[in-house]
Amino acid sequence: MNTVLAGIGVLLVVVVFFAFRNRKTANQMLENNVGVVPLMQQKSTQMKVTRLQEATKDDTAENEKLQKLVAAYKNNQITIQQYNEKLDAMIYRLDIDIN
Repeated sequence: MNTVLAGIGVLLVVVVFFAFRNRKTANQMLENNVGVVPLMQQKSTQMKVTRLQEATKDDTAENEKLQKLVAAYKNNQITIQQYNEKLDAMIYRLDIDIN
C-alpha cells in the first residue's frame, strides 16, 4: 500500500514538473513571436500591392498615393493591419478586381 502511494506521489510530482516546464516554454515562444507579421496576411498584402501597382501604372496621382502608403509601411509608420485596411480602401475606391 505504501509503495502504491509513493508511486502515485512520484507520478504526481513528475506530471506537475512537466506541466510547469511546458507552460514556461509555451510562454517563451509566445513572447518571442510578438511583433512577427502573420505570413498569410503578409502574402495577401503583397498581392494587393502588386495588383494596385498594375492598376495605377497609368494614373500618376493614385500611383503616388500607393507609393507613399508602401513607404509608410516600410518605415514602420503604420502597422500591417492599417496598411491592409488602407489598401482595401484604395481597391474599393478604384473599383479594382483583385482576383
